[in-house]
Amino acid sequence: MNYKRTELGENIGFTSFADKKFNTCFVCIYMITEMNKETVSDYAVANSITSTVNSRLRTIAAMNEQLSELYGAHLDSYANRRGDLQFLTLSASWLSNRYAIENEDITGKMLEIITDCLFEPLFDEDIFKLGKKNILDCIDAEFNDKREYTISKARSIAFKGEPAENSSCGTRETAEAVTLESVREAYKRLMETARIEIMYVSPDEEPRVSELFRKRFAGIERHSKTYNFYAPSPLKASSELLTEEFDVRQAKIALNFKYDGSDTDAMHLMCIIFGGTPVSKLFANVREKLSLCYYCACRMNEFKNTIIVDCGVERSNIEKAEAEIMRQLEEIKKGNITDEELQSALLALENSYSSFGDTPGSYVSWYFDCICKNSYITPFEHMERLFDVTKERIVAAAKTVKLDSIYHMLNKEAE
Repeated sequence: MNYKRTELGENIGFTSFADKKFNTCFVCIYMITEMNKETVSDYAVANSITSTVNSRLRTIAAMNEQLSELYGAHLDSYANRRGDLQFLTLSASWLSNRYAIENEDITGKMLEIITDCLFEPLFDEDIFKLGKKNILDCIDAEFNDKREYTISKARSIAFKGEPAENSSCGTRETAEAVTLESVREAYKRLMETARIEIMYVSPDEEPRVSELFRKRFAGIERHSKTYNFYAPSPLKASSELLTEEFDVRQAKIALNFKYDGSDTDAMHLMCIIFGGTPVSKLFANVREKLSLCYYCACRMNEFKNTIIVDCGVERSNIEKAEAEIMRQLEEIKKGNITDEELQSALLALENSYSSFGDTPGSYVSWYFDCICKNSYITPFEHMERLFDVTKERIVAAAKTVKLDSIYHMLNKEAE
């Protein structure tokens, strides 16, 4: 794999990967901006529109026909968040030119479509309504997936008063308030001020790709800001509880913890031992041994120095489950970590990292994460670093973990 990174302009990075084992090309364009309640839905709607039509392919039918002719090429867009920042992403995948039946320049035609979508999006009334509906559907889908809703609500409590308390698509209220004009203005502002990261994966090196983006961005008057991905969330003076009641069969809980992020590698392993595998302390004890929940797992947000533990439980078992979760954390703090638990955590990571390079997306995901952390390291180098982590470091990291807040989704009790 050949890896190259260049700067195309003010806060515009271009990273390319050439790997001959692939038969497709893949480009992912990240537009990174601050997470703001006033603009988050405008940006999400605008981004949704970019993968639908453009000023040349002005209808969905025309776009789909063109993509179909290019051997089933694909366009997509989505909104996400990391730290206190919103990520608007436009991506595309297509068959490499080497497999074109009649020697067509598939890459050239796809690059024309992608750059037209990015630099000449079509914001008319009909397409705007569709983009707005897409974002409203995404918001509804999160609410209907009660586990994801629980995690989202837990985050909003943990990050209250911080940009990260907002959802990447906003709320129904902010999305309903979006107008065609506000979306147009938001997209113009995004192209002028966002940090741009372009990731390109192909079987062969393609210098024309970076040059095309360089020329197109040269036509935009940029005044981009410098964004900080790492934004630790302060621990609350006392833990906070939010409870909601819904017409659901299963209650759900989420516990937010915050920690000192000085030893990320040790904390990473601590989280896996705590609740990251089927042999973790939470799974083995809270779920299997004591049967207090249907699932119990934790996830780490190293950009905010937080850990979320979420469970599906019977309402009558909430207090017992929470007590056992806290007890298992205390066990780690006391140094009660077996060699088997540590080796299982390392093997789980090793297995996860072994798939690196199997798909174009794995290159993009890993190295974009490196860009966010400003730490360029391969998965294999990172794995070697993790194998050097001692139990003592894991225990020291665990001792910095403190409960910040709790969310309860309660099922309505029978009358």
